[in-house]
Amino acid sequence: MDAVRCLGVLILIAAAGCGRGPSGPSSAATPPTLAEGSYTAVLDGMTIHYEVHGHGPVLMTLPNSWGLSLEGLRAMYRPLEERLTMVYFDPRGMGGSGPVREDADMGMAAVRTDFDALRRHLGLATVDAIGWSNGAMNLILLAAERPTTIRSAIFLHGAASFTEEDNKAWAERYPELLEKWEALNKQLEDPGLTDNERTAQMKAMWLDDYFPTATADSATATPLIQDAFHDASFSWRHAQYAQQEAPVFDARDELSKITARCLVIAGAHDMMPPEKVRELADGLTTATFQVFNSSGHFAPLEEPEGFRESVFSFLGVRDSPSGT
Repeated sequence: MDAVRCLGVLILIAAAGCGRGPSGPSSAATPPTLAEGSYTAVLDGMTIHYEVHGHGPVLMTLPNSWGLSLEGLRAMYRPLEERLTMVYFDPRGMGGSGPVREDADMGMAAVRTDFDALRRHLGLATVDAIGWSNGAMNLILLAAERPTTIRSAIFLHGAASFTEEDNKAWAERYPELLEKWEALNKQLEDPGLTDNERTAQMKAMWLDDYFPTATADSATATPLIQDAFHDASFSWRHAQYAQQEAPVFDARDELSKITARCLVIAGAHDMMPPEKVRELADGLTTATFQVFNSSGHFAPLEEPEGFRESVFSFLGVRDSPSGT
């Protein structure tokens, strides 16, 4: 991969509405099968680990395909559990889910397949869903492929497209990060390293350099990121596959197929700037677009109260389930 595309691919890895659907928020009670706990289920032949936390209407999370266990997303979304039943799951080869059997198990399509299988396993005809970054981009594809199953979609720090021109623009904007990314890739080419050692080096660089660069204030956000992602498992193999699978991304032609209610969230200081995220909102028939002015790529950590209230308002759960 050449240097100019390298940083763009990095953004896609972490980063790689709507039509006329129901006009009001979800008000369904939590199904009895969604008791809080940690579970393992065999879904279409794949062993998938999932967890259920919280109380209220269900919000399913679409995990990131680049290799992140559910602890990372839960660290960001835990405050939502006060009024929502959050469903998380580990992608294939991550956390408590079964091992990767072929390279395609590490791809975006595999995540979408497992999401839909888990939805059916839980007996949910339609669901509200949230995706962050790469997960938000994958949620575009999921909502377009299965429009009758996604009632509401929350796109957090995602975009409808990421082109070669975008790659070049980001490389020019973040030369120091590009240099660190290239240095890391060179280190990871050492044949003497194990995959676990490569993963450890990659995770360190992302938490120390990449993720903080993608925030509004790295000095303030770095400890928040370290705390949120410390216990999460990463995967160098998944990240490598993500580089190969989606060096560029363009789902703009899919937006007209989406019939869900949508919330599109951008960070004013994100590597994915608001004007780029707005392309997603503008391409949807009906979408609420919101910019968090003191956030980069991590609004749930950088502006937790604002993020929490935005999601609750969108889903119609301003009051706690108990009414207090």
